[in-house]
Amino acid sequence: MNSQTKGNLVLLFILILSLCSWPVWVFGESSNVQESPENLEKELQHLLANGMAQSKISVELRRLAGLYFDLGYGFYVDSEKKLASFQDGARLAKKSLEQEEASADAHFLYAANLGKAVQLQGLVAAALNLQTLKKHVNRVLQLDGEYAPAHHILGRIFEDVPWFLGGDSEAAGEHLKKAVSLDARYAPARLDLGKWYVKHGRSQAAAKEFTRVIETPPLKKNGFGNVSIDHKRNVCCKRYVTLSPQVSRVKKKLCE
Repeated sequence: MNSQTKGNLVLLFILILSLCSWPVWVFGESSNVQESPENLEKELQHLLANGMAQSKISVELRRLAGLYFDLGYGFYVDSEKKLASFQDGARLAKKSLEQEEASADAHFLYAANLGKAVQLQGLVAAALNLQTLKKHVNRVLQLDGEYAPAHHILGRIFEDVPWFLGGDSEAAGEHLKKAVSLDARYAPARLDLGKWYVKHGRSQAAAKEFTRVIETPPLKKNGFGNVSIDHKRNVCCKRYVTLSPQVSRVKKKLCE
């Protein structure tokens, strides 16, 4: 890829980011399998049919919470279905915490599902649950200070909430930088860091982050909370293409 083409892709990426609503949280580690929504639905129904929702084993409850998060975040379109999925995920993550309070993953999944649920419910719900979200994310970092997605959540909280509710753009930037320093392949935080740089007028720094996302191999699935950023990028790009046919010239390079 020559420098001119790369520059065009970066500029296009910035435009796409400004028009698409990127989800707040993604959790994923590497594995060799990338699930389809049909497979995730099938696994969820299988586990529910076998009574896993009534389990008292923390790791099993976390698996269900992760599946609900995945489906609500990455695949469901209907807002009511998304909300129900996140609420079920939060409920099961909370049950997991009752069995194993010292699980960083359970605290993260509770915060992730609850955060997406209240985001769908509006500003009042978000304000009422803000301290609960911060409590669980901070607990994640108490248990594991190098938990990159937790720093990502805090970065988005500090950036997204109004100043009178505790918003702090500088603190947001520090947490986003920390997230990508802990996991260079964690594309969701790098995307948000790039957007943070754009907001602060640092276009060269933003271009560097977006270029890293474009050039990084696709994130793969892990055991729970496993939506791939590339699936979301494809959906987002295809939506944008319907608005602007000119994007089709570079769509294949950026979106597929």
